[in-house]
Amino acid sequence: MRDLYSILGISREADQASIRKAYKQLARKYHPDLNKDPGADDRFKEVTTAYEVLSDEQRRNLYDTFGAESLKQGFNPDAARQWRQATGGGFGGGFGGGGGVDIDDLLNAFGGRFGGRRGRPQNRPPPPPPKGADVEQALHCTIEEALANEPKVVEVRRPSPCTDCGGRGGTGKHACPACAGTGRTKVGDVHFPCVACSGSGFRFQSECETCEGTGRIMNVERLKVRLPAGVTHGQTIRLRGKGGVGVNGAPSGDLLLTVHLEAHERYEPDGHNLQMVVPLTVLEAMTGAKVKVPTPDGAIRVNIPAKSTSGTVMRIKGRGLPRTATSRGDLHLLLQVALPDDTHDARAHAEALDALYVKHPRADWD
Repeated sequence: MRDLYSILGISREADQASIRKAYKQLARKYHPDLNKDPGADDRFKEVTTAYEVLSDEQRRNLYDTFGAESLKQGFNPDAARQWRQATGGGFGGGFGGGGGVDIDDLLNAFGGRFGGRRGRPQNRPPPPPPKGADVEQALHCTIEEALANEPKVVEVRRPSPCTDCGGRGGTGKHACPACAGTGRTKVGDVHFPCVACSGSGFRFQSECETCEGTGRIMNVERLKVRLPAGVTHGQTIRLRGKGGVGVNGAPSGDLLLTVHLEAHERYEPDGHNLQMVVPLTVLEAMTGAKVKVPTPDGAIRVNIPAKSTSGTVMRIKGRGLPRTATSRGDLHLLLQVALPDDTHDARAHAEALDALYVKHPRADWD
């Protein structure tokens, strides 16, 4: 499948107004009632499919996250996220209707957008309107911020009710005369969203210019977020109800923040532990030394054993990242013998040291 953004000729950062404008232009250009050229029918279907996904914030978010896999019947986003977190990357083969997903509910909730509405027994109530779109973004923080347990201000870009029309979309709301309020038009045996009303089923006598009748705009909000104890690099924090606003009384979506610990000049995160390199002189490594080591909680003095070699790891308990509200990981000190500058005197001393080996380090290789 071609990229949906390319089909509409828009960028991935396009707002809803741009998406709607591009769709209207292309839909009028390729509508089978207006364009009799060969291939116009297929092009119209392709454009309509792209618009159906990208005009729905929830489906667009899933498409941006999982690509074409999210368009398959029975796609389970929760299972996909669990798979991605477990494997640390993408996935292949799609997801079935496991995890409690009712395929009939899923298809009807999206108005049959996966192609043809399935019948629902009349004694079953219609599904509730889908909640607002989940919003995913990165949460960048420093190791010091992760240790401080202080709220962090995060700027979140999410769909919110239009401030100019109060989320109504306009005034003088009435059924769309082009589709008699159904929101659908039929091309052959396939139903598509009405071009005149973009599938909503209604029009306004006076459409809000700010949101172009959608009732929603992208808004940037500043939220205070406290990192939960034990969260590590790459984990996701879910904030209920802080995502895109719901429509028709549906609840808002969730905000999913993926934690990214920024690179530190001294410490390297490893789960709940921290690792840092401790350089030693040749003399310190040979004879041992008491070395002052900076930690996130202040400097401490560490006894380096004699005959320490590069790669030796020493553990300082409780000086890592928070593991729970009352415990922390460890600080791992990676010892590394630093050689002096290659000068004439240094080389002479190195040759003298080389002569002191009773047994060559690679003697057993012969």
